[in-house]
Amino acid sequence: MTNQHPTHDDDQDHEAPLRPEIEQGYRDEFRVAMNAVIQYCRNAVNEHGHRGLWAPRGDSPDHYELISQARRDILTKLRLVLDCAETAAYQIERDRQRPHRRQTK
Repeated sequence: MTNQHPTHDDDQDHEAPLRPEIEQGYRDEFRVAMNAVIQYCRNAVNEHGHRGLWAPRGDSPDHYELISQARRDILTKLRLVLDCAETAAYQIERDRQRPHRRQTK
């Protein structure tokens, strides 16, 4: 695993390197977002799973109740943490394009 991201030949001519403190800030910010996703998944498994599988509550709930439980207990919150991680990635990519973030030569 490397710290370098893959580059395209046409990108190399247009992007200057980032200042090290900005690069580190981007890394830290995105790691926090991804750690939130991983932690949420771990919590969902611990709270709503059994032996690695989803364990809905109740005795033989019908499909409406299963869908309701899934949305209430897992899907809505998972979508939120995923959206937050995507937003962090988008904001970092957008901020990266700003000229003041590039290294001065």
